Amino acid sequence: MTAAEVASAYPTKTPRAEALPSTRVLLVLPTYFPESYGGAEQQTRRFARVLVESGVSATVMAPRLSHSTPKRSVIDGVPIERLRLHAAPNLGGRHMLSFLSWCVQVVIWMLRRRDEFDVVHIIHARLHAVPAALAGAFLRKPVLAKLGRGGRCFDLDAVREKKIIGRWASALIKRHVTAFIANSRQIASDLKRHGIGADRIHMIPNGIDLPHKPRRQPSTDDTRRFICLGRLDPEKCLEHMIDAFAALPADAKAQLTILGDGQCRAALEEQAARLGLSGRVTFAGAVEDVFPFLSDADFYLSTSVSEGMSNALLEAMSCGVVPIVTDVSGASDIVEHECSGFLARSHVEYCGLLRRALGLSKAERDDMGEQAVNTIAMRFSMERAAQEQMKLYAALLREGTSSLRVRSVNRT
Repeated sequence: MTAAEVASAYPTKTPRAEALPSTRVLLVLPTYFPESYGGAEQQTRRFARVLVESGVSATVMAPRLSHSTPKRSVIDGVPIERLRLHAAPNLGGRHMLSFLSWCVQVVIWMLRRRDEFDVVHIIHARLHAVPAALAGAFLRKPVLAKLGRGGRCFDLDAVREKKIIGRWASALIKRHVTAFIANSRQIASDLKRHGIGADRIHMIPNGIDLPHKPRRQPSTDDTRRFICLGRLDPEKCLEHMIDAFAALPADAKAQLTILGDGQCRAALEEQAARLGLSGRVTFAGAVEDVFPFLSDADFYLSTSVSEGMSNALLEAMSCGVVPIVTDVSGASDIVEHECSGFLARSHVEYCGLLRRALGLSKAERDDMGEQAVNTIAMRFSMERAAQEQMKLYAALLREGTSSLRVRSVNRT
């Protein structure tokens, strides 16, 4: 699919924000800073900051999993309200009591403070979305749900697979959410598969803060520098990335830096050592600012099997780092194969693309990097994403919630 065809799924111009300055938004998440630093939390933090800068009032509601985390705080000018739990409310299973406690606390909080918000915006449609969707519908306020993953591990599939309450919870979310935000064509397709009408699906991509001057630092010895960002969790499948890196020619000038932490780190470090890659693969751990690392990189790698729209991919491309990624949800919405990066549909193909990257001339790599920067600057800024969502808020508030079938304001 060409860049023009992909872009046609999204608005072609950055619209003027239409949400009234008096609009008050309640953002509901299953985890938040400082207890979790995942992509959804980072995306929400940036989004809420831009809302406040645009004159929209935003409040974040999240669990409080640690006694050391304050019950109330302010981050980037955004109030954070936390409800005490022992485990994240989107897990279910042996953590069902935490989910039930979350349900009770969320409903009570929303009913008591019904006059303090106009729109309920749920981040990811997992189990934690159930009480917020129910309370929002009862209060006749617009309820939005931004989906987290498409294809494998799609939000509503993950909810429906929960024992005992899965089908009930999935049905409640689908019934009581006014509008669903899909940040990829795969997610939009998954929503339609679940019977969600096109008039309730709104295509709004993720956004990032664009670097002021995305300049890369050239290598001094022609070494090709690869980088990977994100959680070191099973769905990221980094073992395949390390295998592919090990399959490169022994004399290849290539270095891989892996940023992030997670449950798979120890096993991945052991794998790299076993394959003799200790001198070529560096595990740098979690970092506060990835951009200094991106300025030293040539290629961004991802072998994930489950995504929504990857923030790490957007950040890498904004710095002119050429992506080599698996073709999962959101990837083909961003990357035009062989133009702004490479998309792999199998492990064998991924290994071949790494070898191809080594064979690119400096001019070819730099041209692809420039295409990547232009793609992000034109379509994926946080300001643009926030404006699209404020436009949706305004439309829903004008329409009212007498019907859950709202008129689409974006192309789907």
